[in-house]
Amino acid sequence: MWSLNKVSVSEFPKCLVSYGGPQSNSMLALAAITNYKNRELAEEEKEGTTRMNNNGSRNNNDNDNDNDNDNDNISISTPIRFVYYTKKLPRFLKNQPNGNLFRALSLGMELKELSREEYSNLFEHRSEDNDGGGGREGKRPPMGLMAPAPNSLYVPQGGAFSSALVGVNRLSEEIYTYWLEHGNDRPLTIFVPGGTCTTALCLHHGLKRLSLLADREDDDNGDYSSSAKSMMDIEVVVVPCVGDAAYARKQMMSLSTQIGAKADDIPAILQPEPEEQENLTSSSRRKYFTFGKPNKEILETFQELQKENNLLVDLLYGAPSFSIMFRHWDEDMKKNKDKPSLSPDLSFDPNQPLSSGREIMYVHSGGLEGITSQLLRYQHIGLMKIKDVQLPGRRNKKKGTEQTNT
Repeated sequence: MWSLNKVSVSEFPKCLVSYGGPQSNSMLALAAITNYKNRELAEEEKEGTTRMNNNGSRNNNDNDNDNDNDNDNISISTPIRFVYYTKKLPRFLKNQPNGNLFRALSLGMELKELSREEYSNLFEHRSEDNDGGGGREGKRPPMGLMAPAPNSLYVPQGGAFSSALVGVNRLSEEIYTYWLEHGNDRPLTIFVPGGTCTTALCLHHGLKRLSLLADREDDDNGDYSSSAKSMMDIEVVVVPCVGDAAYARKQMMSLSTQIGAKADDIPAILQPEPEEQENLTSSSRRKYFTFGKPNKEILETFQELQKENNLLVDLLYGAPSFSIMFRHWDEDMKKNKDKPSLSPDLSFDPNQPLSSGREIMYVHSGGLEGITSQLLRYQHIGLMKIKDVQLPGRRNKKKGTEQTNT
């Protein structure tokens, strides 16, 4: 999204087209970009109109008729559109939009609801050929999806196309520079929640590129002894939040080939629980969470992070990721309760990425605006009380305070 936002308004597509869930972070980001570009466009038109009026005023005495003609010829550009396809909304969400959907609609998004069959035929059962292509043009749209306007840009679900590499490269540089300055030569493992797994895959390649550049600098300088850059040990691990490990692997292998890398050059994938657990049958083993479905373990993690660590995460990616990470941490603590807290072996083990003494970084993927809508779903099935949900336009009552509209 960062690269899309950097496109000048004169070169920006006349329409963005995407699809996905009604509370998607990508949907809200695209709506915000479109709204921002429309404000830029309006400002440019305003400045252009002012210049034309000023020129007309200076020549007003001699060219009244010409000035009138100039004003008549001032064109007002068509606003940039954002068209978003999703499945039929639940009745409660259609009647009272909230969270990311409410914000995206308020920013001017055009919502197109499709039946499950229509949505599946267009987006879920599209051919592999539709997954090809890259660059700023993105992937080709599915067969049967007509462009709403000339010069439309199709953005796949979750922004999963090669243009994402530009924005994530900037993230890679920020992380790399920060750890070079503050890491004190400690090994670092970066955990990234995964939907389409685009961020994790691009971050993996971005950091590898920076390490290779650092090695080449060392070769050119003839310095092989004390370069902190060449000794940087940073690994990326993706935590699947949509689908399972097989889905994450398929998504990342496809995108890896699109950006010109080897298909198997992908980050490690965190399993739903530690592999080495005794006396567990396949039926009793814990699995990945179903995306978007309220879950007691997710809610408990969300509440623990907020109350004990003052850390607010979303319930679609953040809390599920930490829940799975906690499973690995808890098992590692049981195994090493009588051992030193810092393992002497700091090498990265892709099968047990949380079992060593490496430093941990978590990349937050957004979504805080949708917390209220998610908590309402937990309240609906009885896992929360309505008084514990912060509703829009209302502050929850506490003793000694009055309810205030905001």
